[in-house]
Amino acid sequence: MTKSNLTLSVLSLTALLSMASTSSIANVVNEPTISLDMALKAAKAANDRCLKDGFKPTTTVVDQRGQMKVQLNSDGAFPHAVETSYRKALTAASRREATSIIEAENEHEPQLGAVFNEIGLITLSGGIPIYYKEQVIGAIGVAGAPGENDEGIEYDDICAEYGIKSISEELKG
Repeated sequence: MTKSNLTLSVLSLTALLSMASTSSIANVVNEPTISLDMALKAAKAANDRCLKDGFKPTTTVVDQRGQMKVQLNSDGAFPHAVETSYRKALTAASRREATSIIEAENEHEPQLGAVFNEIGLITLSGGIPIYYKEQVIGAIGVAGAPGENDEGIEYDDICAEYGIKSISEELKG
């Protein structure tokens, strides 16, 4: 084999290996997601806020795909709040919007609630997506704080927002 043929063979092999590694890298998805530490911090802050206001909440934080990262169930919380808080977080993560917005839309489209229920989502306020650099990295759902304050804001939403506020510095990136 001549030196030029050997050089050409090495270059061809290098090009093939480069294409092979590039195509395998192109098939890998890298999505930002909320860390366990951030999820725990947000859930604890939301839960503590509700407890301070006299409620016995359950708070769930999910990742961007709706997989549970952490769930805090207060002493004396209603048993159904476990599932409800999870579904609020799941809905906020999958729909990429607060469940209070979905709840308001449900007033104009009553069949929306039935459809959401059928697929495991919920149209109750208390679920809020968590954003990092304009991407949803998770969501928080609070259940067990019924009613609203004097400004008409639901207590579940107030607690969930408080949880997100507790990690706001980390979310600035």
